[in-house]
Amino acid sequence: MLYTPEGIAKSFAYNRWAHGKVFESLAPLSSEELNRKIGGSFGSIHATLTHVYGADWVWLERWRGGSPRALPVATDGWSLADIREKWRPVEEGHRTFVATLTPEQLESPLTYVNFAGTTLTYPLGEALVHVANHGTYHRGQVATLLRQMNHSPISTDYVRYLDAGSPM
Repeated sequence: MLYTPEGIAKSFAYNRWAHGKVFESLAPLSSEELNRKIGGSFGSIHATLTHVYGADWVWLERWRGGSPRALPVATDGWSLADIREKWRPVEEGHRTFVATLTPEQLESPLTYVNFAGTTLTYPLGEALVHVANHGTYHRGQVATLLRQMNHSPISTDYVRYLDAGSPM
């Protein structure tokens, strides 16, 4: 096994910290800049953020036994503060969920129906690692989009999280 309950909890604490740093980096941007179609997987910073928020929500629902059939509907009208406010309870749900995991639970099967209607099963721990990696992947995209607009993102490198005292 490549992960432990403690390691999973720390990965999600890092994700919360790193998401906060991304929001700090984005605070000076105008609505036009957030929604500007630049490229990347989702076209804009706003669309990338709402995708990650939505995916975090979907996986939380899956861990709770649900199988959402789509990402939550996002709108370009959401401000940065709106996205952050919607994301907070999802992050808290992640924190609460991973806080009491046991090694046995990490090995237990997680079965859900994906958006295409296919039933899939993974060990819960693998699904949790996927979600942590997913956030990291898209934070890198947001950093690239910021640089393409001549803005400097705040570093979300894991060692910066360690330097900050690994806030939980």
